[in-house]
Amino acid sequence: MPAEKGSGRRILVVEDEEDYGQLLVEVLGDAGFSVQWKKCAADGVAAYQAEPPDLLILDVNLPDATGFEICRRVRAEGPKKDTPVLFCTVRSAIAPVAEGTRAGGNGYLLKPFSIEDLLARVRAVLK
Repeated sequence: MPAEKGSGRRILVVEDEEDYGQLLVEVLGDAGFSVQWKKCAADGVAAYQAEPPDLLILDVNLPDATGFEICRRVRAEGPKKDTPVLFCTVRSAIAPVAEGTRAGGNGYLLKPFSIEDLLARVRAVLK
């Protein structure tokens, strides 16, 4: 897969599932993005506040909070309130799409996702 030369864009992934977290880091890294991965909401929020990324990818269901709660906090408190947010959820849990939109999200990645779909969605929200 060709890298986006010089993209330098930073993505923070907050995902508690090991397989998906590793996949996101690998695929996005291979595409030229700088990726940081956190496994819980608390660590994700701390990483966001320390150095706001260009994109947040948030699992909807985390052990200590929902991705929606993280998104609402980012939108309310910043420091970079307009950071694009993609939610990640399993296909059987697509019902909360409206909640994600109300929370300020920019889109969804449905698990399992294809590499092409992942990269297309990431690139679309970063334009």
